[in-house]
Amino acid sequence: MEKNKKKVLLTGGSGFIGQHLMRRLAKSNIEVCVYDTEENTQGYGKYIRGDVFDFDKLKKVVEKYDVIVHLVGLADAAACQKNPMESFQLNVLSLQNLLEACKFGNKKLIFPSSATVYGITDDLPIREKCPPKPTNIYSWHKFICEELIKSYHDNFGLEYVILRVFNVYGKGSKGAINFFLEKAKKKESIELFGPYQFRDFVYAGDVAEALYQSIIYEKANNKIINIGSGKGIQIKELVELICNEIFPGAKWSYKKSEFVMYDSIADITLARILLNFKPHTSKSFMKRILKHM
Repeated sequence: MEKNKKKVLLTGGSGFIGQHLMRRLAKSNIEVCVYDTEENTQGYGKYIRGDVFDFDKLKKVVEKYDVIVHLVGLADAAACQKNPMESFQLNVLSLQNLLEACKFGNKKLIFPSSATVYGITDDLPIREKCPPKPTNIYSWHKFICEELIKSYHDNFGLEYVILRVFNVYGKGSKGAINFFLEKAKKKESIELFGPYQFRDFVYAGDVAEALYQSIIYEKANNKIINIGSGKGIQIKELVELICNEIFPGAKWSYKKSEFVMYDSIADITLARILLNFKPHTSKSFMKRILKHM
């Protein structure tokens, strides 16, 4: 059953995914508030300047809302590896603080986790039943977050939706695609350490739609759901698209890597069933988005 009368709080809602979600929420009749240290620039919804580590203030704000979408975190895996304590604080402790604020009061928490919790697997496409095998600091911290959320459900009745998000691209992103685009724009050669690997790139607007559907539909409650395009694209093919059609003349080169190469493609059957998820998958759509990043 769809329930539109929701009061939604976005912790860390001024960031990359938060901005895309705010644009989606602006098309709905949902009352929304951004709680962040950075100002909300979307011109929609209420804004409260606040820190998730200010527990007393956070708890008072959380009490007024039905659904909380937790978008605070350090999403850069390399940065997390370099500074595990910062990762733990922003990814794990920020969530722990929020969970305590949500402990009582019939709240629903929506949490964007990461496909990195699966680690390296030959089971493709990757289903939600695939056992997690985190391999780095970022993926371990995301896995810890998932377990914390489930423990608060089991012990305190907290409703939740965990979305295991694959590789997100779109305006404002800081991921691999943005790195490739910046290199190509500057006419610098793009060095690829794994050009023949397949990855599942999902548009940020589609991730925002999945978050929105998680807010309004109860059938997704207490589920872990993959969010990807459901299709893999070879890194080499992606970079050739950038070098040949977006920044003609840009070059790339192959570099031998000491890392284990692997493929990562989402099975999004559950997302289609529970969230009516219909991601954009065409190369022409991706090309159009990349041109405006």
